[in-house]
Amino acid sequence: WLKARFIILFAPRPLCAGACAFAAMSMSLPPHPVGVKFWTTLWRENKDLPYSEIHSKFQNWYGHAYHRRFGRYFYAHRAGPMGILAPMVVFAFGFKVATMYYGTLRDLNAATEASAAYGTGGYKTNPVPK
Repeated sequence: WLKARFIILFAPRPLCAGACAFAAMSMSLPPHPVGVKFWTTLWRENKDLPYSEIHSKFQNWYGHAYHRRFGRYFYAHRAGPMGILAPMVVFAFGFKVATMYYGTLRDLNAATEASAAYGTGGYKTNPVPK
C-alpha cells in the first residue's frame, strides 16, 4: 500500500482551466516550524483558566525547561540564601587577590627599576656603611 500511496502523493496533477488553474498557480507556504496543533492545543488547554493559574503553569513549565536545558552549567553548591551569588562572590574574591598580587609585583619591580636609575641598591637595601 506504500507504493500506491507514493504514486498518489507524487503523481503529476493535470492542469485544468478556470478556477483549477488558479489553484495550480498558487504558491504554498512551507509548514509551520512548530506546527498548528501545538498552538491550538495550548489555546484549548488555557482559554478558560484565570490569568494567575496560566501564569503559574507557565512559570512551572519554564523553570523545568530552563533547568533541563541549562542545568549542567549550574554550580552544584549549598549556598543557602546566597543562591547563585556564591560562584560570583568566589570569582570576585579570587580576581581581587590576583589583581592585588599583580599590582604588588608591578610596584616592587618599578621601585627597583627607579632606584637603579639613581644608583641605589633598590628596594629593601641596607644603607651604605660610612
